Amino acid sequence: MSLNRTQIVDWLYRCGDIFTKESDFLTGLDKEIGDADHGLNMHRGFSKVVEKLPSIADKDIGFILKNTGMTLLSNVGGASGPLFGTFFIRAAQVTQAHQSLTLDELYLMIREGGGRCRQPRQSGARG
Repeated sequence: MSLNRTQIVDWLYRCGDIFTKESDFLTGLDKEIGDADHGLNMHRGFSKVVEKLPSIADKDIGFILKNTGMTLLSNVGGASGPLFGTFFIRAAQVTQAHQSLTLDELYLMIREGGGRCRQPRQSGARG
């Protein structure tokens, strides 16, 4: 069993649809504990991802995931931009040049992306 590039692209389109559909719900949840912008931010970010998908859908999975991460980093505000962006960027590192993923590779992608979100990205010297 494997997951191919087309299925990854379809998954990202579905994420865009879900964040559009559930934007108000997510914003309502965020209103209870935050600044009531999570749904709006995620909708904005994934709308940008969806806009870019037609031009990158023929690239390898790593490229698609890295582009998704960079798009989210630059379009989603608050903590969600860096969290979701980092997930996709780090997931891309283990999927470079892949046109499909086995279940083991999918597990590794999720582990590298999600498990590494707890570690800060190296963006420069502290000081």
